Amino acid sequence: MQQILVGMTKEETQQLKGIAILMMVWLHLFGTNTEILDGCEKFVYLWNGDPLIYAMRKFARMCVVFYTFLGGYGLCKVYQKNNDNLNHNLNDNLKPQISTNFRRVWRLMANYWLVLLLFLGIAMWLQPETYPGGWRVLLENMTALNCSYNDTLWFLLPYTLLTLLATPIMRLVMGLHGKWLWLFLAVALAVKVVIYVNETTYTSWLGLIWQNLLAAAGLFFMFAIGALFARDRLMERVVAAIKRWVEQSFVVRKMNVSMSAVCCVLLLLLFFGRICVGASTLIDPIFLLSMIPVYLCIQRPQWLSGTLAFIGKHSTNIWFTHRYILVLTGTLITALHYPVVMLTALVGICILCSYVVKGLMKLLRM
Repeated sequence: MQQILVGMTKEETQQLKGIAILMMVWLHLFGTNTEILDGCEKFVYLWNGDPLIYAMRKFARMCVVFYTFLGGYGLCKVYQKNNDNLNHNLNDNLKPQISTNFRRVWRLMANYWLVLLLFLGIAMWLQPETYPGGWRVLLENMTALNCSYNDTLWFLLPYTLLTLLATPIMRLVMGLHGKWLWLFLAVALAVKVVIYVNETTYTSWLGLIWQNLLAAAGLFFMFAIGALFARDRLMERVVAAIKRWVEQSFVVRKMNVSMSAVCCVLLLLLFFGRICVGASTLIDPIFLLSMIPVYLCIQRPQWLSGTLAFIGKHSTNIWFTHRYILVLTGTLITALHYPVVMLTALVGICILCSYVVKGLMKLLRM
């Protein structure tokens, strides 16, 4: 009997967004601030003497790759749905889809500007000697060309460029097959490698524009991979293959161990494999595309799925606010000492801020 392939549900996508944003917050909480890292309790150390919370930076570094993949996957699903619902004349469908992408980017940037202005209002009151830092700095942040107030938003403008170009990108992806598809992926990967190896920081206006264009080109590979996974239902096929393999394995058949238990072990092996491998964004896609289907195979408790999905729904505002909150309340977070408590407190504050931002967005009809 042919197995029915069930795609990722919207709830599962939200869960994955929740995981991605937790990875990002962990990275910026413990991976870039030595003062916070030195001030927290460390219970587990690896064989080389590094605390586990420090080594987890390598795992958490996948957050941008994670988001880009989900973005390409989700926008491709929307593109497919629009073409199924409307007539099949691609030229007729092009205009409304581009208009939808513009509205999507407008909402994202309006959200960004609102958070930025709220932060500046507080920061100029608490740290007037530092903020806003001059008209050039303010304009760079308002345009997102250089997010110096919040460097975790470095890929905001590149991601919005990919979103604006989503429709022609999806048309290109839909039309590529066979050797042309492999050539397309090889070129996209080569561009990513060249940009990664030759990363340069610019200061002029033209340099900042070029820098963001290069960043968008660097993100394009995983964006396209996400679109291809949606187009060919590759995630569903991989999940089905893993379930088949686990069900037929000796552990499940002979030792009466559940599939979820086996997949949890596989997920842990992938996790420790990633933190043991050198810090390189070039291998992140391999681990990410291995972890997502294994996670989807696990029968997750309702409280966990609900919590991750809830965090995922607030992921954009958590992304926009967590660095600002660390800047303004870093000593309070550090005073909590325990990593899980620190992470929970920071995410909790971000979610409270998210409700405020969502309320203001609704009030201002943005």
